[in-house]
Amino acid sequence: MEGLKLLLVFGIMMVLLGRRAPLGPVMLGSSLLLAALYHTGPVAFLGMAWQATRSPATLELEVILALIMLFEHLLGEQGYLERMLQGLRGLIRNRRLVMALLPAFIGLMPSAGGALFSAPLVGQAAARTAIAAEEKSFINYYYRHIWEYFLPLYPGVLLASRLSGIPLPHLIAALAPYGLLVILLGIPALRRVKIEPEGEGREGLPAGRRTLARELFLSILPVLVVVALVLVFHVEVGLAVGVVLLFLLVRHRYTPLKFWHLCREAIAVKTLLLVWGVMLFKEVLVDTRAVDGLPSLLAMLPVPEFLIFGLISFLVGMLTGLTVAYVGIAFPIVMTAVGGQISLPLAVFIFVAGFTGNMLTPMHLCLALTVDFFKADLRKVLRMMVGPEAALLAVAVAAYLAF
Repeated sequence: MEGLKLLLVFGIMMVLLGRRAPLGPVMLGSSLLLAALYHTGPVAFLGMAWQATRSPATLELEVILALIMLFEHLLGEQGYLERMLQGLRGLIRNRRLVMALLPAFIGLMPSAGGALFSAPLVGQAAARTAIAAEEKSFINYYYRHIWEYFLPLYPGVLLASRLSGIPLPHLIAALAPYGLLVILLGIPALRRVKIEPEGEGREGLPAGRRTLARELFLSILPVLVVVALVLVFHVEVGLAVGVVLLFLLVRHRYTPLKFWHLCREAIAVKTLLLVWGVMLFKEVLVDTRAVDGLPSLLAMLPVPEFLIFGLISFLVGMLTGLTVAYVGIAFPIVMTAVGGQISLPLAVFIFVAGFTGNMLTPMHLCLALTVDFFKADLRKVLRMMVGPEAALLAVAVAAYLAF
């Protein structure tokens, strides 16, 4: 069956990643294998690679990531990050809470590069502690995504409402509890993070709370401006980061030579190539129509229909790492199967099931970038993710059965 080919490729991919093979070469090899299994010749594959390279989505993402790298490095160079964390540590004594708040705040911006934006902040907050790279990766990745379940700034929620015909306020109201539940389910893992005794001390309290609050506001102001431009004025993320970056370059009197050094130190070509590898796999996935064989394969399973729908959404989310992909693929399939009208409980279940798969795959760019940044073991990070994600999916199943 056609669907088995796709599951075979994904299985090989997970085995290789489990053996700590580099993600970039694994993505390229998986793309080649997937293309070969679906009878794609060398010329056609090169065409897919070219299309993935010149795709506006790829180019925009690469530019955004490069700008975020420059922005983050400049903030570190000019002391913004250090002052920000001193203020947070002075005002909030709990180091774990500080680390969770940082990616949650950056997560308000609907950008694939947001995980790379918050990762250095989490790293700074975890400085002088014994926190493992995997724990920092979990905190950065997990708490970055609490808003995506219901915030209408994210395209997945808007697309789900548009495809299902369910009014957006109704869908948001039904999905919002899952955002809160994600926060609560992450608390046990957060509490298990070991902080050295001095990590919770008073190192950031040389000044009064008012002074600390003022310093915190000034240090976080560039990030606040970016978030405000995106949320309030609906400016594209790349443009918002670019405008603020340009202002900071002028304010801190960066000469062309100094800016060149900034670019050399900040822009990680390896990360940009990793992003290209992920986008190539997605291009091959679309062009070969490999996902089309999944529904007929899953329909053979002796389980209730709603679980089949959830499994389709889960697998598409896991295979693509994109919210818009599982919404765009799973919702039309389900609506066709149920006669064109989908209920709110079923829509919520399908959305949560897809997002669970989305959070448990290296195809999710935020996970790939986070693990690469902290040099963490992907297997250990995924093991930390399984508990809260499985609990969330269990709640979604129970909620569907109850309502």
